[in-house]
Parts: sequence; C-alpha cells; structure tokens
Amino acid sequence: MRTSKLNQERTTRLASLVLSLLMLCSFAACKAQPASLAKLQAAITNGDTSPNNATRVLLVDVRASKDFIAGHIQDALSAPLTMFAEGGEPLYTNSFDEVSTTAETGIANSWLAHMLINQLVNDFTTTYETSQIIFYGATIADGIKAAQVAQKAGYKNVSFLLGSYASWKTKYSGLTKKFYEGIDSVNEDNGTFIVTGYINNTNFDEISTKGTWHGITYKGGGLHDMCFFQSDAAPFYVQELLTYLGASPEGNMANGVNISAIPDEIHNNGQQVAYSVSWDGAGQYYPIADVYAELPSLYQPDPHAFEPLGIESRIGGTRESNINWNSGCIFCLYSCTVGITSNAKTNQATWYADGGIYDGTDDPKNNFAGRFFPRTDLLPGAGTPVKFKIHIVQ
Repeated sequence: MRTSKLNQERTTRLASLVLSLLMLCSFAACKAQPASLAKLQAAITNGDTSPNNATRVLLVDVRASKDFIAGHIQDALSAPLTMFAEGGEPLYTNSFDEVSTTAETGIANSWLAHMLINQLVNDFTTTYETSQIIFYGATIADGIKAAQVAQKAGYKNVSFLLGSYASWKTKYSGLTKKFYEGIDSVNEDNGTFIVTGYINNTNFDEISTKGTWHGITYKGGGLHDMCFFQSDAAPFYVQELLTYLGASPEGNMANGVNISAIPDEIHNNGQQVAYSVSWDGAGQYYPIADVYAELPSLYQPDPHAFEPLGIESRIGGTRESNINWNSGCIFCLYSCTVGITSNAKTNQATWYADGGIYDGTDDPKNNFAGRFFPRTDLLPGAGTPVKFKIHIVQ
C-alpha cells in the first residue's frame, strides 16, 4: 500500500513536471531539447565539456555570480540570465552606447555572445552560433528560459538540463566545483585569491624587449599576444570574484559600455587591488611594480622629460565595457577604459606623451610605446607557469 502511494506521488510529480515543461516550451515555440542529468554526466566524463576540447559542448550556468562561485557543475561557464536577457528577450549592444533589447540585432551583437566569448577564445569573428550549448539554473524553468533567449538571438543547437543545480549536486556531487576556471585558491577572510597563468609563449621575443601598456591579459583575449603575463582566468571571473569578496565594482573609466567620452587626462580611482606574481623557484611573491622597469618608451619623443610615475592598481573599467570589447584585459599599465583594473598613476595622456598612438594600423607605436618593460633579469622565460596573487586593499 505504501509502495503504491509512493509510486502515485512520483507519477503525479512527473506529470506536473512534464506539463510545466510543455507549457513553458509551447508558450515561446521552444525548440530546445532537454538534456538529462545522465547525458550531461556522460558528456563531462568523456571530456566533451572540457576547456581543452576543440569541439567543446558549452555548459552554461545562468544563476547569479554569487551562486556560481559557491558551487557549480564542472566545466560550466557563467552567464547570469539577468545579464543577457530582459523580459524574455535577448539583450544586444551596438558597441558604443548601451545594452538593451533593441540596441542591435544579430547573434554577433547579442550580449550572450559577448559573455561567452569573454570566457572562451576571442578571435572577434567566432560567435559559437552552431556550438552545442546546454543551459541550467536554479530551476528547470530558468534553463528553458535561457535556451529560448539563446534561440531568439540566433543560436542553433541549444538544450536545457532536465534538472536544477541542486538536483545535480545531490546526484553528482563529485562533478561540482567552486569559484572559477583558472582560480587556484581563495582566502575569503582577507579578500585574496590566486590566479594561475604563464609568461607569453607566442610573442615572447617582442614582448620581452619592448615597453607595453598591457599588464595581465586573459589567454583567450583579443590582446593576449601583446601582454607579457597571460592569465588562465577570464576577466569576467576576476571581476565577479573581486565583487564577491567585497570590492566595489564601480569604475570611473567607462559608463557601461560607453568609453568614447572619457577624457585622456582621467586617472582611474576605484577600489585599490594589489597584484603580485610568483613562479617555481621564485621563493616569494613579487609586487607587480617590482617585475617591471619604468623607463622612457622606445618612441619617447623627449627622453630627457621622462619622469617615473609608478604603479598603483585600481578598478577602473566597468564589467560591461570589458565584456563588450573582449580584449581580455585584467590589469592595464595605464588607466584604462576597458581593463577590469589598471594603473592609477598613469593615463591615456601619459600614453600619448610616451609616444603611443591609436590609429588602427600596424604601426608598433599602437602597442609598444609603453614605459613599462618586463624585467627579464628577474623573470623566467617564455611559457613558464606563474601565479598571480590578487588582494583587495581596504
């Protein structure tokens, strides 16, 4: 009798679930396919969702960042639903103004595409339009909503997980993680975390001998070749973790995605964040200012007028501007409208005074007019793994 009652309750719950799914899907002509927990478990175990897989299945968590940080399914990317959708419609950007449901149309302009690219390999043409994507959230309904929005934006091969994160954790607790990809450890008590990375191994000869304004760039970012230090963690991850640990995300170097109205003379003045770097055999973490020599740039028009200014890293660019441009910039050596953090001691006027230009050509002054030269007498060689300690200065 008891068994019969339990079976009846299970049947009722299943019928209710199926009805809910049908109602949600039919309401928006949903063509997304459900993916069972077992199917996702097999995909993770087989390496289909691995960051190293060239045809990676994109598993996307649409819960709030704080929930993702506290725990998520292994290999998942983070794209909070409230950041790429509004009223069931995709958000878009026209790159210079705002993020809205009507800013632009087309998958390349969708905010979801920008968020995915920020965490993946950015070649400024890939949108992952045909990639298999599985969405999940705090409820099945959240996964369905995200899949519907993705289809409206133009994604072709989307699914939703037939279960919530809580149901996954109950069944497959061994396939969950905390924090983000590229985060080695976190000390929540003192607002410090360690990010893994390495020294540029694709453009080392040029980067190691020329001054730059790129301090730490995500390995998948559009400017990764122009940076001496490359990070395994995406800028979005660094920004969200800083916020989670208590840093103010406010920046004065961009108004949302708009970076066109910032005067060259502005210095970023947000929350101070200290960077230091170490590697096997270093014996210590070196403050970021100690691993760069500040010298007249290779294109300094008046070397005699050069004055060292130092390095003090602060939050400056906004999360939205960083996602919009997808340069990969985590820390810039000049106050920057796009980098999550940058040097408050210098600004774009300093860059121009150092001989820098922005003209969109192959002129080396676009990238190598910087006053900060990596100290190759101290630092190890190309491809060496490093760790960045990031600390919120109170």
